[in-house]
Amino acid sequence: CGHNIHGASGVAGAVAIRYSMEKHGLEGTVRFFGTPAEESASGKVWMVRTGVFEGVDAVLSHHPGSMNYASLASSLANNSVKFHFTGKTSHAAGSPEHGRSALDAVELMNIGVNFLREHVVQEARIHYVIEEGGGQPNVVPGYARSWYLVRAPERDMVDHIYERVLKIAEGATLMTDTELKIEFIKGIYNKVPSKVLSEVVTANMRDIGTPSYTEEELSWASKLTKTVSKEAKIGSLRKTQRPGWETLVDVIMDTSIPDAWNDGFVSPGSTDVSDVSWIAPTMEFYTTTWPVGTPGHSWMNVAASAHSIGHKSLIFASKVIATSGLDLLTDPELRKKAWAEYGKRTMGKEYRTPIPESMEP
Repeated sequence: CGHNIHGASGVAGAVAIRYSMEKHGLEGTVRFFGTPAEESASGKVWMVRTGVFEGVDAVLSHHPGSMNYASLASSLANNSVKFHFTGKTSHAAGSPEHGRSALDAVELMNIGVNFLREHVVQEARIHYVIEEGGGQPNVVPGYARSWYLVRAPERDMVDHIYERVLKIAEGATLMTDTELKIEFIKGIYNKVPSKVLSEVVTANMRDIGTPSYTEEELSWASKLTKTVSKEAKIGSLRKTQRPGWETLVDVIMDTSIPDAWNDGFVSPGSTDVSDVSWIAPTMEFYTTTWPVGTPGHSWMNVAASAHSIGHKSLIFASKVIATSGLDLLTDPELRKKAWAEYGKRTMGKEYRTPIPESMEP
């Protein structure tokens, strides 16, 4: 997903701000936060809980993408949780009556959750895998485990759906005479966007100018997308709801810089940047790294992120971070505007960490 790029772009942007501050005698503090495990464990939510971001005036974050834009979309809050079912093994042919199948419990829970889908908001997402289902078919499984992600547009909506999922899990134990251990892994919030910071970032993108690509790079990128059908490319573009997306159907690398069009939208993805956005005005922007139409979390994204195309995206993003950071550092009115907008968007809601006090990362 290009994380090799946005770790480096953050470092480079912070270093550039530091040297500019020294050169021009600017007062203030620039902080760089290395944030681990965004995909699997949402490292930033633990950092927020510890108070790492307290006192920060504004936060800039970058992520590779297939477009250059400072998104105004929110994101889905989520919970990650594992369900450990314990039953009793027995010979599945000779003495099945003595067995209590943990796998049955996992499957019955999955069925219950799948029926639940009809009765949650349509923006919600519930995904699962069976991590452990037994050893061989002639032994009743005494242990089985599933892993769930529960997502919804607002934190309280996740909490409500999650409680229903827990009841279904308990119901599965009653039906199978098994025991259940719930392993809560992490939870995160929905993102609070910032139009003020979006406009700052967009203006700097345009002042700097997007990277240009060689014929060799464009040829390579074109070959990379051979496995993406035109229908799939159109489908991914249509999902963005970007005005004029049709003009990108035959484009390999998008070098345009549109104004953010998606204020009020809710992205179907999730990110731990969201929890930071409840602490201070935050902007996570995107720079073109991947050919248009390539799907997220694909081998194509991996290849482009390690290519010269990805390096150009990294350098471009670092310049955007540096210039936008300097704008915020030197313009107190800009920071006041960002905080005023933040207040309107949060509407007095209080951020409460979704991680239980007793948990450690």
